[in-house]
Amino acid sequence: MAADQIWQWDAAATANAIRARRISSREATQAALARLQAVNPAINAVVDLLERSALDAADRADEMLARGDELGPLHGVPVTTKMNVDLAGRATTNGLVSMKDAIATADSAPVANLRHAGAVVIGRTNVPAFCYRWFTDNDLHGLTRNPWGRDLSPGGSSGGAGAALAAGIGAIAHGNDIAGSVRLPASACGVYGLRPTIGRVPSYNPASRMEYPMCAQVGATEGVLARSVRDLELGLRALERRDHRDPRQAPAPLPDMRLQQPCRVALYTGEAQGWTHPEVAAATRKAAQWLADAGYAVEEFAAPRFAEMADLWMTMLYAESSGATRDLLLSLGGDGFRRATLDTVANLPTMSAPELQQAWGTRLTILREWSEFLENYPLLLVPTSFQPCFSLNHDLDGEDAVKQILQAYRPLTAIAGLGLPGLSAPAGFATNGGPIGVQLVAGRFMEQRCLSAAAVIEQRTGPALPIDPFAPPAGTRDGATRRSTH
Repeated sequence: MAADQIWQWDAAATANAIRARRISSREATQAALARLQAVNPAINAVVDLLERSALDAADRADEMLARGDELGPLHGVPVTTKMNVDLAGRATTNGLVSMKDAIATADSAPVANLRHAGAVVIGRTNVPAFCYRWFTDNDLHGLTRNPWGRDLSPGGSSGGAGAALAAGIGAIAHGNDIAGSVRLPASACGVYGLRPTIGRVPSYNPASRMEYPMCAQVGATEGVLARSVRDLELGLRALERRDHRDPRQAPAPLPDMRLQQPCRVALYTGEAQGWTHPEVAAATRKAAQWLADAGYAVEEFAAPRFAEMADLWMTMLYAESSGATRDLLLSLGGDGFRRATLDTVANLPTMSAPELQQAWGTRLTILREWSEFLENYPLLLVPTSFQPCFSLNHDLDGEDAVKQILQAYRPLTAIAGLGLPGLSAPAGFATNGGPIGVQLVAGRFMEQRCLSAAAVIEQRTGPALPIDPFAPPAGTRDGATRRSTH
């Protein structure tokens, strides 16, 4: 394949070709940078281009290969990182005008681990202000569009990561997730997204002026987006390397081959509660059939206290950032952030400090019930979102729109609040042209169950090929339309 087509490969293929010396890391990086220059102006996914440092890193990677040095699993592979994690020498803006000159002096844990694995960071992807919305727009870097439709949201807060990956910018994208910020962009942009178990992957920003609040400590995790399931696993292996700067990190258990075998699956569509769009329900049921065809024992079974956990988590998040903290955020976040935040607050019950303390006990009770549930059903299949892709900045359309969003994204927030691993896999398309994702959820540190089941779905939908932004539809496989550059 010609050098200008390398950007279409997944990370595994790129790494293998570099190791075999069929291509160089410089060629892979140049191809990725050329693709970025070609498509990024249409979608505004990458907002910090690292061309010079990326080419220097690629040259060092080629020198290491020539010397016979030990190589990491992502050696020479072009990737992107999210704008809310420190990268030495660059500003960690978090989408804020006030942070445009906040230059980091050291790499964050995820950036350091990706680099240790040999990855070449070609750019940093856009986020909403404070990474606090499900729509990617801010006053500093502007609006990110979904490559699948000019007026479709790419999701958030890792919306730039999802849009970049779908358009062929980088082979793997770093993201992070406290309420759905990896899985939603993956679903909205037609790629794969993995939120690992809390504690599996280190998360530390040296430039942070204060420690994480409690909800972030038990609910936020670094994650990975990719165009193939095997790349999700490659990204996870890179990110989970121990970093002593994060004392919350727990040693991940050794891989268990039994987790790759078919198991009982609980199917929960949300249809009985009237939450789910028919196209989303149909895509989820089709994915359930694919799993059943592969030997999984799929049964419809409602996950325990699903809506209660989702709504509780959102209430806890906003209660924790109330008072003087919220006033500060509102003063810095810009008009869109302010409107979306206030309309979200209007849709959530108020929670006092004693009530927040009691909520932590309720969360633990629900998590215990889920632990028992996942003993009986080791895998849960649920829509990533109960509704298809929303339009750009739908959360700025008033309180009723925000209410609709909160209900649609319950599959995201419930799993985040429980700290469980969740994987979003592409499973079809809606009539509005946006992709539909399904989510696989397993017990703590059981990511392999999610990866193995996602591989079954991938066999039926075909590869998540890069697309040209806003291209017309072309080609189908098992009902999952894909628009590729081929």
